[in-house]
Amino acid sequence: MIVFAHRGASSDYPENTILAFEKAIEIGATGLELDVHKSRDNKLVIIHDEDIERTFKGKGQVCDFTLKELRKFKNRKVMFSENNKCEIPTLEEVLDLIKNEVEIVLNIELKTDVISYSEIENDVIKLVEKYNMENRIILSSFNHESIRKCKQINHNIKTGMLYYEVCDAIKMAKKINADAIHPNAQLVTKELIEECHKNNIKVNSYTVNSPIAMRKFVEWNIDGMFTDSPELLLEVVE
Repeated sequence: MIVFAHRGASSDYPENTILAFEKAIEIGATGLELDVHKSRDNKLVIIHDEDIERTFKGKGQVCDFTLKELRKFKNRKVMFSENNKCEIPTLEEVLDLIKNEVEIVLNIELKTDVISYSEIENDVIKLVEKYNMENRIILSSFNHESIRKCKQINHNIKTGMLYYEVCDAIKMAKKINADAIHPNAQLVTKELIEECHKNNIKVNSYTVNSPIAMRKFVEWNIDGMFTDSPELLLEVVE
């Protein structure tokens, strides 16, 4: 089972930063999860929200700033505001970080469900191919058309279908040729996992922070969990 550090070790460190990813690796997480947007100058940058204001001291949409401008914003967590590992990183910097950590699986969430970024699927896949990391990557999105595009660009890339409402997930996953479903934790049942496995579809659930849910999902043979507390999940798994 893959222990995905959700936005890095985000319960203790600023989310989606190099520091949070480094700490997750140190803890022993077997997977990392991050979110990708595009800057005004078409750089692939790691941040969750379309707007920077929640996590950084500034205001405005990510797509309206160049990478150089985005780097100037300080992290909102006071203890980390002067730490250069807590600036907005690029996807390439994260790939550099994990390229020699061969046991790490990286889940890249394409943030295409609110803003339509031109060619983001193609740009992400080209960068992954440059690093020869296709076998260690999962591309996920709430925008299922994005997932379909990824498979058309490179059928070897693994994909995950994110969703948060009750639906016929297996049917939808097959329709877009997704390798996995990524349901909200409240939608996960033992029967869903079993049925997915019968159909050769993996189940990776988000965001699992309760040890009770963690134990239950482990017993049900889930394939992966996204958690803000990878250290806790690793203890439960052990």
